[in-house]
Amino acid sequence: MKKLLFDLKPFLLISLIFISTALLGLLVYGKKPLHLFVNQFHSPFWDTFFKYFTNVGDGLFAGLILFILLFFINIRNVFIGLATFLISGFISQLIKKVAYFDELRPSKSFGPNELHYVPGELLHFYNSFPSGHSTTAFAMFMFLAYLFKNKYLQITFAIIACLVGYSRVYLSQHFFVDVTCGGIIGMTSFICSYFIFIGVKINWFDKTILSLFRQTNQK
Repeated sequence: MKKLLFDLKPFLLISLIFISTALLGLLVYGKKPLHLFVNQFHSPFWDTFFKYFTNVGDGLFAGLILFILLFFINIRNVFIGLATFLISGFISQLIKKVAYFDELRPSKSFGPNELHYVPGELLHFYNSFPSGHSTTAFAMFMFLAYLFKNKYLQITFAIIACLVGYSRVYLSQHFFVDVTCGGIIGMTSFICSYFIFIGVKINWFDKTILSLFRQTNQK
């Protein structure tokens, strides 16, 4: 556990600073006042940027990344990535659709003229807690940080995950509490998936799918 956390220190440090700052803001201001405060800071550039950048946290994008990696990483890591994606998604949707199915999103919690909305953004009204995009982003980019242990790549992955989380607040699709919970679920899901599969002792688990395919054809 200590080695894993140490190897992921750059990613974890930036992610936890973002989450801790958001939690501090929630404690000081409260959920709705914090959202109103942050919503003041907008511009046409950021409207366009976050409208499209938020899709990095979409499940389809995560699935595409995992599919591409399928041909380059060993099968053990494929299982870790797939489990991370499935566990984080299951937990997020279970909480969202069952435990907090009637949790209002910002667009339903405020009057029509109280918030700045990004033109053309399709707003949702319910299932606010937790943020599914934030869950997916932190899960996926923590997995990528584990695969590519380069310090600068880890910093980049962490910044991307945090920006996806912030985009959900900027677009008034979620409150900060939804984003922080999503981030925690995503990172915890990766850690659980890692320990489920890292100790599995199967010979072909440490081979790539392409190498197994070549071996099969040679027989």
